[in-house]
Amino acid sequence: MKGSDWIDRIGVATIIGVALFSLALLLLPAVIVVIMSFDTRGYISFPPAGFTFDWYAKLFAQPVLMGAMWTSIKVGLYVTALCIVLGVPTAMACARGDFRGATALSVFVLLPHMVPGIVLGVAVLFAGALFGIGPSIWLQSISIAVYVMAVMVRTVMARLQKLDPLLEQAASNLGATRWQSFRTITLPLLMPAILAGAVFTFIEGFDNLSVTIFTHGYRDRPLPVELLTIVQNTNSPLVAAVSSVQILLAILALLAISATIGLDRVND
Repeated sequence: MKGSDWIDRIGVATIIGVALFSLALLLLPAVIVVIMSFDTRGYISFPPAGFTFDWYAKLFAQPVLMGAMWTSIKVGLYVTALCIVLGVPTAMACARGDFRGATALSVFVLLPHMVPGIVLGVAVLFAGALFGIGPSIWLQSISIAVYVMAVMVRTVMARLQKLDPLLEQAASNLGATRWQSFRTITLPLLMPAILAGAVFTFIEGFDNLSVTIFTHGYRDRPLPVELLTIVQNTNSPLVAAVSSVQILLAILALLAISATIGLDRVND
């Protein structure tokens, strides 16, 4: 066997090894948290001493946690709606707009996502106080939407850049108005990217902590904030049970994309 073949095999083996190691670093913490949520002991420890669903029963029996979960779901829906209503037109303006400043607009949309969430949360809190707007579920939703808007914009832009503009021109030549062309051609072709962006923005709105911790209302405490409070005050597997529910919701969201449009077709 030639020396170059050995080098190629070593290179491929190294890449595979690094990829598997990276995958393990990403998955093992989540797997360990799920396993600890079934422990029979009253404190977090690994490996578990037994198997029980009691911590999940206690989770769904606590009105504070269930209220926080419902608040997080509402925030996720509000964030998703804002990102769709504002992000899709912005993406079309950046990708198809023929005006001076289109590139600057696309860069400007990315800026909030590049700023640390803590910095953005403090900035939104002070800006809201300047206009007499206190922490609330609406301020929380708007701040997170600003933070993750780039996800929706970039996802839709990537899809738009792959669409053939001749399809819209053909519709225009056949007498279709711009709105009819958008509604019957562009929008259906953009739907996979919009749905994918909606799922990702919902997940971010549901479990965001860095922005939420500064903008949530006292009576609208979302699940991540409640989870932080539990971690500070107790060491029970209830924390692992709450985290497992969040992991399950994220997995279900990804499965929904895979079952409807397919993860590999998001930008096709």
